[in-house]
Amino acid sequence: MQLVEVHSALNHHRFRVGLGIGLNQEQQPDWFDHFDEVLRSSSWFQPYLQRTPHKRWILRQQRVTIGRIMAMHPAEGPSRFGLYNCIDNPEASRLLTQAAETWARKRGSQLLIGPFNPSIHDECGLLEYSNYPALYGYPQTPQHYINNLVACGYQRAKRLLTFLQTDERNASRLASRMAPLLNAMPEQGLQLEVAQWSTLGRDIQWVQSLINNCWSNNWGFEPIGRAQTRNLVLKVLMFLPKGALTFVSLHGKPVALALGIPNAKEIASDLNPSLGLLNLPLLFLRLRRCQCKHGRIALLGVIPELQGSQLSLMACVAMLSHLINKGLALGSSSASMGWILEDNQAMLRFLKLYGGEQVMSHLIMAKSLGTPG
Repeated sequence: MQLVEVHSALNHHRFRVGLGIGLNQEQQPDWFDHFDEVLRSSSWFQPYLQRTPHKRWILRQQRVTIGRIMAMHPAEGPSRFGLYNCIDNPEASRLLTQAAETWARKRGSQLLIGPFNPSIHDECGLLEYSNYPALYGYPQTPQHYINNLVACGYQRAKRLLTFLQTDERNASRLASRMAPLLNAMPEQGLQLEVAQWSTLGRDIQWVQSLINNCWSNNWGFEPIGRAQTRNLVLKVLMFLPKGALTFVSLHGKPVALALGIPNAKEIASDLNPSLGLLNLPLLFLRLRRCQCKHGRIALLGVIPELQGSQLSLMACVAMLSHLINKGLALGSSSASMGWILEDNQAMLRFLKLYGGEQVMSHLIMAKSLGTPG
C-alpha cells in the first residue's frame, strides 16, 4: 500500500471519486452524490476550505485507490478529519489516520476529531444505525468505518441524533396547543420574517450572527465566516422555496432562525443518470418547487439569552409551524430534524413532545494526540 499526498490534478480527481470506497452496492454514490461531493470538497466552491489549512491523502494499492482522508486545522478548536473513505482493512485505515494525526500534531494539536465533510456546518459523522431510507445531508457509511477507527485508537466523542416528524400530525398539534402562544407574539414584540432577495445584506448578517450565537455553547461548534454565510444564503434564495429560511425578531433584533430543506436525494432519484450534470436545471426546478415527500429541518436555534424562556418556545413554535405548513402546502408529508446532540436535553424533550421519533444516529470519533513535543 502506498500513501500519496494529494497535489496533482490527477490525484485530486482520484480523491474526489473516492467517495464510494468501502461502500456496499446499495450505498454506492450516484451522479448527484458526486456533484454534491465536488461542491463540498473543492476549495473553489467551499469557502470553509479557502480559509482553513488542510491536507489530503489517498491510499493506493496495485494502481487502485483504496482509501482517502483530509485533515483540517481550524482557527478555533481541535484539528479535524473528514472526507474519510476506506476499504475494510485496519492497516489501510491506520495508514490514513496516521497521516492526518502526524500533520495535526505538527500544527500543535492535541486532539483529532471527525469526520466533518468538511465542517460542522456540512455533512458529518459516521452512521451508527438507521431505520429510515437515505436522506440528503446524512452520511450513509458502513459499520467497518467505525470498527477500523476504533482499532486505530479512536473513541466515540459524541452521538448525533436524528428525529422524524410527521407533518400532518404535528401541524394539528402545534395549531391546537400553541395557538395562544402564536397569537401573543405581536404583543411580546416577536415577529416572524423570511429571507428574501430584497433583504439579502441584512439576511446574511442575521444568519452569521445567529449561527455564531445560538450554537456557540454547543460541543464541537466552529464559527461560520462571512463568505461561508453568504454562500449558504445565496444557495437558499436561488434553489429553495421562498420561506425556507426564516427568522424571529424581538423588537426588530434577530433572536432565532430556522432552515428547512427538501430531500434532494429523493428529488434526484429518478433523473437520468446518463445525463449527469445535464440534469441540473430540472433538479434546481424541482428543489425550488419542493417536489418531494420528505424535508429536513436543518437549523432551529434561539440565542442563549432566551433559551428556556417562554419567548424561546414562542419563537421555535412559530418557525416550526411555518416550515411544517410550507412543506404541507408543497406536498411534503414528513420532515427529519437533525442532527441533535445526544445531551441536548431541552431540544430532545421538545421533539418528543411533538411526536418526534428517533430514526438515525451518527458518531463523531476522537483520538488524543498527546502533548506536542
